[in-house]
Amino acid sequence: MPSLNHSGPCGARRGATPKRLGRSLTLALAAGLVGGCAGLLPTSKQAVSNQWQGFDDAKHSFDQIIPYRSSMDDVRELGFDPARTPNVQILNHSQVVRAVLPSPLQELGTIPKGIVDCMKAQEACIGYFMEPSHIDRKRVGNFMLDFLNFKRDTLTTGWKFGALIVVIHDKVVYKQWSGRPKIEETEVRNNPLGPLQGLGESMKGGL
Repeated sequence: MPSLNHSGPCGARRGATPKRLGRSLTLALAAGLVGGCAGLLPTSKQAVSNQWQGFDDAKHSFDQIIPYRSSMDDVRELGFDPARTPNVQILNHSQVVRAVLPSPLQELGTIPKGIVDCMKAQEACIGYFMEPSHIDRKRVGNFMLDFLNFKRDTLTTGWKFGALIVVIHDKVVYKQWSGRPKIEETEVRNNPLGPLQGLGESMKGGL
């Protein structure tokens, strides 16, 4: 007959009695203090709704937008839909000019045609700035040091793609992109007092 005492996460045993479970939990905490138990650390994800698997996919869709040929229906079919993309920024004609051109303004002959037409169109010119993205935040390192608030290491990975699309009367006249193809950042926070680190400030606020 097979044994029911299989090892679970971080050393805990399945089917154990409460006494054994308490002992296993103590051993797990001790193991976490020595070697870390990264599987218990919290993670989070932040994604601006989009249809792309990564930065390159978003860039490929953006490249198919052709100024003076693409309409807003084409733009929506390619995934850049201002009505469905969260946190979209809508820019008026003067904001579009400030976003694209350096200050002071360039000579008229060096300004992109779409921006010149935007300045002429005034209120009929609208800019949409969308930033589809996918960001993962994961705490890494020693579980017990993190759990007791002595040291917290956070690894942030993902990508962001910024798309500025300028439209006059439903026709794209200018586009510009920016972004971060590969985000990889590590934040380390050390608290010498551990769980007591913020106690002084909280007590001061309660007085």
